[in-house]
Amino acid sequence: MTRTRLALTLVPVLAVLIGCDLVDPMRPSPQPDSETFGSLLEVTPDPTRPEAWVARLKVGVPRALGRADGAEPTPDVAGGILAVVTVTRDTVVLTADRPTAVEDIVPGTELVVLPVAGTTTMYGESELHLEAAQLLDFTTYARWRMPKLALAGAEPPVEDPGRVNSAGAETAPIPVGDGRVLYFTARLRSPELPGGPWLGARRDGLATPAEGGRSVERSFRTELGEAGWSVPEPVRIPGLGEDEHVKLSWVGADERTCFVTVSAVDGAPWVGVCRRPQADAPWGEPVRLEAAEAGDAFDAVALAGSTAKLVFATTRSGGGDLYLLDPAAGPAQPLQPEINSGGLEWGPRVGPAGELYFVRGDRQLRFHSGRVDEVRLPGPHRAVIVEAAPSADGAWLFYAAPKPRPVELDFDILVAPLAADGSLGEPVGVDAWRPEGPASR
Repeated sequence: MTRTRLALTLVPVLAVLIGCDLVDPMRPSPQPDSETFGSLLEVTPDPTRPEAWVARLKVGVPRALGRADGAEPTPDVAGGILAVVTVTRDTVVLTADRPTAVEDIVPGTELVVLPVAGTTTMYGESELHLEAAQLLDFTTYARWRMPKLALAGAEPPVEDPGRVNSAGAETAPIPVGDGRVLYFTARLRSPELPGGPWLGARRDGLATPAEGGRSVERSFRTELGEAGWSVPEPVRIPGLGEDEHVKLSWVGADERTCFVTVSAVDGAPWVGVCRRPQADAPWGEPVRLEAAEAGDAFDAVALAGSTAKLVFATTRSGGGDLYLLDPAAGPAQPLQPEINSGGLEWGPRVGPAGELYFVRGDRQLRFHSGRVDEVRLPGPHRAVIVEAAPSADGAWLFYAAPKPRPVELDFDILVAPLAADGSLGEPVGVDAWRPEGPASR
């Protein structure tokens, strides 16, 4: 965002100062929804709504923009405007890329509010009211939306191919057994600035794309030992093209059978099953699950450990839904309305007690005992997590979490303790995770 655009963000606010209602100066006036910048003054509980907070910000241009070389003059907000921001359990609150409780943010911190649509209203001449969909410190926001400003002097990205998480996108964790064997999918991220480098660990099979090309997805396997995770090794699936995305979604407990989603540049994704005689043998070529097709199919997982019955995602209905394939019951059918909705359902995973984890949009959900619940990390606000997969013993939940970055989100894999009721403990990055000891706390 340029400083000109930032100045325009304040124009609707300033316009109210000119055209205010002289009869009722506190009459609410709806305003266009746009980013609001300001310094935090205080945070208090919302007296009108349970589990909500009110953050008061002094509206103004961040100091870093005023110091930027070649910056235009800073807009002057006459008399000062106060932003009264409602923060709820549904708000995503980030500082330094990490989920944060709004009450823990230090007064004086420069923040950016991304409002819930239709909630921006001006009261009188100096109070802007809005509800936050996202609340970010300016450093996190600038790293996402103003890379030219934020990248100056930034630390170099993590590119170590011996680790799981990197500056690329690591997604789709598949823990085997108690989680000490992990399959995951990775790809390089697009340059954040024109002409910049592709980001992420240069693993085997993840070469830098040619100019104008794209990064393919590839799946990898790593195993946790006394010295930590082994160097991730590529999962080699024969018979596929170099330009096709290859993403594992399910691996059997004995590592002799897996489901893989294959996506070419053109054409619908399809699910194949690969087999091998033993866990250290090469995988065989994928065999299409024709019964799951009739459109497209991806992210297939087996039920009860059997490859005969499976759940998969598809867009064949025009949106995104989860389907159940049970050969004994005939063609694949959509799951019940509690699971499928008008939104996009994807990323199914099955837990040891038969619970179904899946994603609706960007919300991780869990279907168990006939009801759907949101999977939430500890803390008062929503943290975005996707592609959650429990370990076979039900003790841990592996998932992918995004960090806001320009062009493409940077996904990392994290692990959290998982309770019998589906609640989560404090997470840790997968590279630091150990089933026992302080690294898992």
